Amino acid sequence: MSGVASRTDTTAPLLTIRKLIDSSTLGRRRMSIIVVGFLCVLLDGIDIGAWGFVYPRLIADWGATVGQVTVVATVGYVTLALGALIAGPLADRFGRKPTLLASIALFGGGLLVAGFATNIETIGICRAVACAGLGAVMPAVITLVSEYLPLKRRSFLVTIVFCGFPLGQSVVGYMAAFIVPNFGWSSLLIVGGVAGLALIPLTAAVLPESLALLLRRPNQQHRVERIVDTIARSVGEARPVTITAVDLIPASPSRREGGVGLVLSRQLLPTSLIVWFAYLVNCTVTYMLIGYLPLIMAQMGMDASGSGQIVGMAGWGGVMGSLLIGYAMSRFGNYRTLIVALTLTAVSISAVAFGDWQLSGLLVLGLVWGILNAGSNGGMNAFASEVFPPTARATGVSWMHSAGKLGAILSGLLGGVMIAAGWAIGAIFISMAIPLLIAVAGFAWLGYRNRPRTVL
Repeated sequence: MSGVASRTDTTAPLLTIRKLIDSSTLGRRRMSIIVVGFLCVLLDGIDIGAWGFVYPRLIADWGATVGQVTVVATVGYVTLALGALIAGPLADRFGRKPTLLASIALFGGGLLVAGFATNIETIGICRAVACAGLGAVMPAVITLVSEYLPLKRRSFLVTIVFCGFPLGQSVVGYMAAFIVPNFGWSSLLIVGGVAGLALIPLTAAVLPESLALLLRRPNQQHRVERIVDTIARSVGEARPVTITAVDLIPASPSRREGGVGLVLSRQLLPTSLIVWFAYLVNCTVTYMLIGYLPLIMAQMGMDASGSGQIVGMAGWGGVMGSLLIGYAMSRFGNYRTLIVALTLTAVSISAVAFGDWQLSGLLVLGLVWGILNAGSNGGMNAFASEVFPPTARATGVSWMHSAGKLGAILSGLLGGVMIAAGWAIGAIFISMAIPLLIAVAGFAWLGYRNRPRTVL
């Protein structure tokens, strides 16, 4: 049986919390944390994707105008960004776990009520509430789960959790194909809402609170000991685990010690801005491809079926890419992998501007886009979970996601403007590639700047 020694125990063998977490064996306890985190992100992807199947039915069944549906969709994107923006500082101050549970309750309740709505106004309010919760879920999960993962495999394991999102967006298509024709679009929202609310007790039972936060609070050592003891027993560790000074992160009355103060501090601000900009740019490209590919492909003489196949290939490529890029980050390093992945993303997108592409070639490109573009999003989640210190990690990761949601809004504005202005297809794709190369330059500079340091 394992035990947890006192901070002042000098006779027990020295096994710190950090050494225990970085041990190669995950054990059943941490595997359960990964699985529940994956389920949260999977449901996040399903519920965000479900709305895309609701909008056409609002027009067909209720006679809603395109303008009304656009307002509903736009408000949802805004609250997605706000949810991520607000949740990070709250999670760093009050805890990752309560913030995550509240976020799941918001999106589950919002979707469930939306399933019983009778007018477009109620739908809009419910979507705004649901999206506020959805925007906070992934950064809260990534931040919390990453703290319990071994450093050498953290990037790969975080991207496994992130895979739930693109997988969820693929799964919801199959769900909608069965539920909407047989039971109606409202049933799709009800199923998503019930699934979200059902996830709350499982999440509450399985996911522990952040050790970094508990170590900063007075009178919480008993909770730290209980969490550490379950992890130690699950990996068969018989030695007592000593809470030493290296594991303690003392609370400070200084405001600069808060999550917001740290991510905006002189030391971290360059990292913060580059990570947020890169995620903004890459997510803008993602939403541009998803939202406007049918219109762009129509200009190339292809029908909706062809563009749908390309988007589908990109979705499955996202799952593959997240795993591949996560593995490459663990094997070859964060900066090197992200620089290569984003550079190849820019090259593959620019390729559309050169040559006469047929459907078969574009299907291959769609798979490549998914592997590189969506895979890079997963990689940046893993990167952010390492580069921000524990006391500011939730803020740094969630503000990165807020930038990504802003990319969804920008994609709608920029895509519509470029298409309405009659831009050539090649020019549209090249315009998406240029900001990616700026992000590459940012990561290259950041890697050079941080080369002597080891990220813990």
